[in-house]
Amino acid sequence: MNEGKPASLALVLLGCMLLTACQGRPTRPAIERRALASASSSSGRATRENPRPIRMDWLDRQQAPPVFVMRGAPRGAGRLAFLHGMCGHGLGYAQSFQFSAAKKGTLIAPQGDISCGGVFSKWSSDVAALDARILRTFQLLVEPDDAAEITIIGMSQGADRAVALVKRYPQRYTRLISMDAPTALKPGQLRSLRAAVMMAGELDRQDLMRQSAQALTASGVPATFMLIPRARHGDMGPTPEQTMGTALDWLWAHGGETVRGAE
Repeated sequence: MNEGKPASLALVLLGCMLLTACQGRPTRPAIERRALASASSSSGRATRENPRPIRMDWLDRQQAPPVFVMRGAPRGAGRLAFLHGMCGHGLGYAQSFQFSAAKKGTLIAPQGDISCGGVFSKWSSDVAALDARILRTFQLLVEPDDAAEITIIGMSQGADRAVALVKRYPQRYTRLISMDAPTALKPGQLRSLRAAVMMAGELDRQDLMRQSAQALTASGVPATFMLIPRARHGDMGPTPEQTMGTALDWLWAHGGETVRGAE
C-alpha cells in the first residue's frame, strides 16, 4: 500500500468529518460501511516471510465496546492511543494517519463506552476503566509492560479524556496531542508531560488550543500549536497523514528519550 495515498483514505475522511461546532456526527451509513469493509478486508494472519501491510483492525470482533488496533509491519517501538470525539467512531480516524503513526509505534483506538446508537459512542467519566482497557490492549499486542510510556491523542471529547488520563497517570501518558479540546489548559497543569502538540482546524475556533499551548510552555513543557489545514471541528483535513506526521515528529523531537517500551 502506498503510504502517501492509502486506498481507503478518501473514503475514511468523508466518514470522519463532524459538522457542528460542538461535536457533530458523521454520515453514519457511509462511515459504518467503509470502516467495516476496510477492517474486514485486512483480516488474516501475517507470516514472517510475508508480513501483512500496516492496517487498523478489530482486536476482537466479539468485544464490546470494541478496540481497533494496528497490525502489520514495519512499526516503531512506541505506543500510541487515539480517543475519538463525542458520538464518533475511532476506526476511520485511526486509519487516516496509520502510516505516520506506525513510524513511531503501535496505534490503538478504543471505542467509547457509552453508545450513541449503532456503532457510534461517547466517553463516560470512568478514566480508570479507560486506562485499564488501554493497558490490556497493549499487553495483548506488544511486550507486556504496565510501566511503558504511552502517547495519548484525543479529538474533542476524546481530548478531554486524554487530559484526564495524563492528570491521573502522569508517568504513563507522557506525550499528548490534543485536537479541538472543549476547554483550555491553565498554567501549571500537565507539567509532567515530556511534550505536547495542541491542534485545531483551520476553519474551527483556535483560541482554546493556542491558550493551552501557551499555558504548557509557561509551565516548562515543550509545547506548540498546529493548524489542521482546511478542517472544521472534528475533521482531520485533506492530508491527515502529513498533518499528523508533522505533529508526531515534533512530539518525538521535543519530548526527550522515553523509557520501557517506547522509542
